[in-house]
Amino acid sequence: MSRRFPNGFLWGCATAAHQVEGGNHGCDWWEFERRGGIKTGESADPACDHYHRFREDFALLRRLNNNAHRLSVEWSRIEPEPGEFDTVQIAHYREVLSELRAQGMAPMVTLHHFTSPIWFARRGGWAAPEAVEAWLPFVRRVARDLGDLVALWCTINEPNIYAYQGWLTGEFPPGRRGDLVGALRVLANLRRAHEAAYRELHRLTPDVPVGLAHHEWVLEPARPDRRRDRLAAAIGRGFMGRWPVGGRLRPVLEAPADYVGLNHYTGSLVAFDLRRPGEGFGRRLNPPGVPVSDFGWAVRPPWLRSSLLALRRLGKPIYVTENGIATADDRVRVRFLGDVLEQLWGAIQEGADVRGYFHWTSLDNFEWHHGYSMRFGLIAVDLRTQERTVKPSGWLYAEIAGRNALPDPGLGEGTRPIFGSA
Repeated sequence: MSRRFPNGFLWGCATAAHQVEGGNHGCDWWEFERRGGIKTGESADPACDHYHRFREDFALLRRLNNNAHRLSVEWSRIEPEPGEFDTVQIAHYREVLSELRAQGMAPMVTLHHFTSPIWFARRGGWAAPEAVEAWLPFVRRVARDLGDLVALWCTINEPNIYAYQGWLTGEFPPGRRGDLVGALRVLANLRRAHEAAYRELHRLTPDVPVGLAHHEWVLEPARPDRRRDRLAAAIGRGFMGRWPVGGRLRPVLEAPADYVGLNHYTGSLVAFDLRRPGEGFGRRLNPPGVPVSDFGWAVRPPWLRSSLLALRRLGKPIYVTENGIATADDRVRVRFLGDVLEQLWGAIQEGADVRGYFHWTSLDNFEWHHGYSMRFGLIAVDLRTQERTVKPSGWLYAEIAGRNALPDPGLGEGTRPIFGSA
């Protein structure tokens, strides 16, 4: 049986500007790094020096048969001071997007991927009442100056993760801990920001689809027969998948959008625990016997399939905007890719309208709070020399993307899935 993907399927990788570009000193993450906010003590400069090496990086991805690429444009570069736009930086991003087009790759452009200008952060960032109004001039300028080169807009990356990490765990700027009120205020502003950007992008670039990237961390009760575990899992799902709308929490994926963007990596079992009020009274556990990534996250590709099938009810095209595994052992990534893409193909056979898959990520890069200690890339980067080396997983991805089909069973590392049936 031929395991082909639909004609026109997008095969790409996803990146975020601050994690790969280097030299980005105008955003809140740079200040956060200077304050010791990174677990490893490292910084995102020079990262992968992608700011200067984007042409060779895109050429390498084209060799790997990528026909699309998800990236972010850095707000702090384009608007370094409120209302002041840097035409040199806008021209740079036009070169970046033009190069993608020249290489035959459709750009999906993210407008906010966890980083904000320092001036915005000092005004209170996304918790401030005027946050949305401060963001919209950047959205309009990018749409006017770059929109003709964009294939898909992604307004905001993982709003719930951003609020959770920045206001509850303290692992993202501004580094607050246990501030549930602040986190909900941020989520409310991000909802308004997405809705306003959706309207503006449709007005200025009416032919370009607009969506956002939602993080789906699967949460299941540790003991389904225990009501308290079911309740704790439901509370966790509520925060990770909802935001305030008119005084109620509504699903993020019900927001105005032309497509559904799904970021998925892992999931947890949830056991009721009164000692964890900041986590919805739930203690998160890995399912027994399931392999884990270098992050310690459970790796269970069938969760991607079930997540995609659950989205059929929305009746919209779906893009897997991020999916990958943190591992220094690329043999594990090879096996993971085979297993997870088989689950993706299976979801399509069952009616999920998936139009593309963006692997996280192309280059081993700066993994936020964890510095360079977590490796997600299909391409290794020597941080001393900036030399790029395609990993075996990258060549496997190239084979699948080039054929637009899964390889015959039994090809690649191992003789049976190590993740798929867990």
